Amino acid sequence: MKHIVGLDEPGKRVILQGNEAFARGAVEAGVQVATGYPGTPSSEIMETLSLVAKDLGFHAEWSVNEKVALDVAVGSAMVGARTIVTMKNAGTNWVMDMFSTVVYRGLPGPLVIVSADDPDAFYSSTEEDTRFLAKGVGVMILEPSTQQEAKDMTKAAFEYSERFELPVFVRSVTRISHSSGDVTFGEMRKDRNPVFFDRHYKLPFRFNVYGPFKYKGKAGPTAKHAWQLERLEEIKDFVNSVPFNRIEEGESDLGIIASGMGYSYVKDALMKLGAEGKPWILKVGTPFPLPENLLKEFVSKVSKILVVEEGDPFIEEQVYVFLKDFALEKPVFGKLKNRALLRYGELGITQVVNAVANYLGIHPPEVPEERRKLKEELVKILAPRSSALCPGCQHLGTYWGLRFALLKLTAKYKQEWKGVWIVNGDIGCYEQGGYGIFAKEITPSEDKASKRYMISNPYEILDTNYIMGGGIGVAQGQYQAGYRDGPIVAVAGDSTFFHACMPAVANAVYNKAAITFIVMDNSWTAMTGHQPSPTSGVTAMMEPAKKMRIEDIAKALGVEHVWTVDPYNLKETEEAILQAMETAYLKKVPTLVVARRECALQVTRRALRSGVELERFVVDQDKCIGCTLCVQLGCPAVGWDKKRKKAFIDPVLCVGCGLCAQTCPVKAIRPSGKGVKLYEVK
Repeated sequence: MKHIVGLDEPGKRVILQGNEAFARGAVEAGVQVATGYPGTPSSEIMETLSLVAKDLGFHAEWSVNEKVALDVAVGSAMVGARTIVTMKNAGTNWVMDMFSTVVYRGLPGPLVIVSADDPDAFYSSTEEDTRFLAKGVGVMILEPSTQQEAKDMTKAAFEYSERFELPVFVRSVTRISHSSGDVTFGEMRKDRNPVFFDRHYKLPFRFNVYGPFKYKGKAGPTAKHAWQLERLEEIKDFVNSVPFNRIEEGESDLGIIASGMGYSYVKDALMKLGAEGKPWILKVGTPFPLPENLLKEFVSKVSKILVVEEGDPFIEEQVYVFLKDFALEKPVFGKLKNRALLRYGELGITQVVNAVANYLGIHPPEVPEERRKLKEELVKILAPRSSALCPGCQHLGTYWGLRFALLKLTAKYKQEWKGVWIVNGDIGCYEQGGYGIFAKEITPSEDKASKRYMISNPYEILDTNYIMGGGIGVAQGQYQAGYRDGPIVAVAGDSTFFHACMPAVANAVYNKAAITFIVMDNSWTAMTGHQPSPTSGVTAMMEPAKKMRIEDIAKALGVEHVWTVDPYNLKETEEAILQAMETAYLKKVPTLVVARRECALQVTRRALRSGVELERFVVDQDKCIGCTLCVQLGCPAVGWDKKRKKAFIDPVLCVGCGLCAQTCPVKAIRPSGKGVKLYEVK
């Protein structure tokens, strides 16, 4: 067995990461099909399931995007199989069309949707709370407060989904997904649901939203919506008996309603304050629908209510609606009217301790003077920094080529252009091209006129960056709006290309958008942990698969001008990008460049595992003229000695890619002569 979650040992206690616990819950439930798309902080759920799928006899796959993952999952549940689909908060947006439609007639087999939100946006562009999406669809939501509950709730979600024939939504957050805790294994379901298809199973025309089905005097989608709402009413009654919802008795007039990580923070806060047992607590495991019978009983015991939840005031809003008819006079404190907690950022233990102490009338613990002074001193010496591309990353070579191609092209056409290019980014490792690690102080401009900003390193090259697949669509909008002050470029990775870019490529061809699209193909979904993509040649279960070539697909979509380059060859990359941008400008057509080189991390890992030492590069200090071009490459292995005004290369970080050597005008950077060459510098 490749992972402990596959062990059939009920009662065994182990330490699991939250995402591993979600996977174990699916295993115990007898999952038959698991799908997903990599997205931090959710990725390890599918990674774990893929490791045990073959041994336990179920199918696990990385789909090309979340929408396809849910579509596959719906098809699986449609024929009765126990199914789970995983994604992060941003990915949940992708699935909403199918998600909001499939509930209109439900499914014979259980369907569990696990979405990992990211409060404080550690790994995401937004702090989106996906509970609102699931509530809008009208399905039960489960939210674990511990790793044990992550396992137990996922297992229970299959049962609840099968009972009501509707999907069940399990919401995680970063602190649950990426922290570890004590988990006790339960029984593994050995039986598997029979796989069958009956289009009139229990309901006529079950799987056709537009079918002639009639229900209570209504027909078509309206009738099917009525069917779903009846299921929801049954769920509202059912959640009062769900074991994840409970009242914990207290002694004071304060009542705390808490869910998920909010509940865990509350319990920790009460321990720190020595106030365990003082407030009444309604522990909510189903943020929607709320257990109204328990809520009525709880409210009758208290005179003021504090709502503690991670994310937006989702439960709090429902409590306000409930109290309007039941106990309007009782004040509610949380994130809305009577703000006790911030509406943005991660909840955090300190914030909860202070809020609980305030409403219990307890003085919160003070930070020791010694600790406070130490923090003040540390702030003075800590240098602020952002993340960087890895040593030897091929994106460094692609961005270097793009930087100088832009300069040369705008210089060539300075009479026709104002020389203000636009480079549109996307989501992936390469998004760090817009992080501005070396950026200077920026003064915002008030003028509605194109303004050129010089690029001094790869981390300043991206001008825009929104969502997966957004860059190439945004670029087309800029062109169609009449922007002609400089070349328009979009960049994306190989996984993102398959995830979201292909329709936009077809759109660019169809609507004649003269833009240049650069696809950085590193053969893996690298940013989220090197999961396989259609360019990897293997599936999630590590079985051989067809390697898809992006240039072939682009040509099939109608792109006539395509270049393929190795980004470790800076001259070749620069020339190809220059030709692509110039062709787009002169011929008024979209052009595409594929910059292909496998992720250096994967290459170096294989080398380390096989005992191969890669050759490093060194700087000849006598030859170095201190021009800083190699530093501008942006590779973490290349440093700068301020005293000597010379560059140097960290031998621990260097992977021997040779990119820095190609930037040096005096050939002061050379191979060490020891080890195996990763790339032959020409």
